[in-house]
Parts: sequence; structure tokens; C-alpha cells
Amino acid sequence: MDSQLLEINLISAQSLKPPFGLRRVQAYAVAWVEPAFKVRTHVDRTGGENPTWNDKFIFRVPTGFLANDSTSAVAVEIYAAAGRILPDPLLGTVRLLVGNLRLLSRHRDCPAFDAVGIRRPSGRFHGVLNVGAMLLRCVSLVVAKALTACPAVGYRDLMGKEASKIRRFRATPAAARRVDPTAGKDPALEGWNGGKGSSDGGDEEERSDGGVVLCGPCFLGLPRRIHLSPSDQLSWMEEKPADDGRP
Repeated sequence: MDSQLLEINLISAQSLKPPFGLRRVQAYAVAWVEPAFKVRTHVDRTGGENPTWNDKFIFRVPTGFLANDSTSAVAVEIYAAAGRILPDPLLGTVRLLVGNLRLLSRHRDCPAFDAVGIRRPSGRFHGVLNVGAMLLRCVSLVVAKALTACPAVGYRDLMGKEASKIRRFRATPAAARRVDPTAGKDPALEGWNGGKGSSDGGDEEERSDGGVVLCGPCFLGLPRRIHLSPSDQLSWMEEKPADDGRP
């Protein structure tokens, strides 16, 4: 069956009616095409009765779902976060008829926006849900892989999973340690030398056991002047041709 990638953006809601017993509304929304696969927004803890989410979700739907005469819809429920003990009360529901947006006649990746009335549990309409929808031409490899396992995914959930992978493979503090130029000592040189700097803060030039100590220029490959021993200087002067006075 031919399918399409439908992106739904739950932008915001306005004029939500607070439930009885809650002085402060912290709302979130749950959306689905199939009841077995639901996605949800984050909880807006500052907007109160006018929350803003701007969360985007991708649904894999058949082409007939988007037909102009189709009665299929994206269901949205809005809840108020009540804490860990009490259940979250339902503030209202929305049934978004995607066929009314005529997405099949629009260009791909071109969104359409709509404001839909929110039906309270009592059956009365109170408040508005601002939503956007569009058909996607293509998606990233991460989204395509997620859609093979579940027909509904959220961008925020995918970002959270990628961030957890990055934290899992993050370098250890010892490996991520950087050289502090103001400390006057290079940890890399210190590891090569097998010891720490002298007590007076200066760099060690030789070790008490007579071992060789690597200095900065030698370790970093910088040019360094080589001093000849007295015997080598005498041999070099004997081999040097006499100066005849000519320029």
C-alpha cells in the first residue's frame, strides 16, 4: 500500500480551562493516528492556560488517509500535569481532519496551518489548538530507521536518544584533560618524563638517577641548537680549511 510521511506540528493552545483543584496549569498534548502508537509533547510549565509546545511528529499514513473526502483524522488530547500521585486530568480533545487541509494538492514540504476548537470533557468547546501539517518529501536516516519500527515518531524523542548515545561514548575525564598554558607544565611531557615538576615550580632538566629527560623542544619537534663536546670542537677546527683572506 502506498504511504505518505505526514508531519504534524502541535504549536500551541489558547484559553484552556483549568481543572478543578489545580491552581496552575502545566499542559501537555498526546497525539495519534493509531491508538496503539501515541506520541506526546513536553510539559509547558510556564505558559499556564496558553501553553506553547512547537513539537513536531511524523506519521506514516496511507495516501487515502489524506484524501479531500476522507473522514480520517489525527486525534489530540490535552492534559494537565498533576504530579506523581494524582492522575493527570483531561483538559480537552481535538479531532484534526487532515483532508480539510488538502495536503495532496500542495507542494511537498509546504506546511498548512489551522486553528481547531478544543472540546472539553463536558462536550462544550473552550479554547483553540494551533496546529501545522505538511507532507515530507524525504527524511533523515535516523527518522527512516525509527519509522520502520513504529509508524509514529517525535523529533524530541529522537534527539533525546541521540544525546544519550553521545553521553554514553563521551571521553573519560582523564582522556579529555587539556593542557593549561597558565600552569607552566605540560601533562604530556610530565607523563613522558615519568615524574612531576620540581618543588620550586621550574622544569626539571635532569633526574637524580642520571636518566634522560625529554624537554619541550625535543618532544614537540622544534629546532634546537646542538652543542659540540671539546673533543668534537678540536676535530672540527683541524678539518676546517685555512682562511686565505679572500672574500
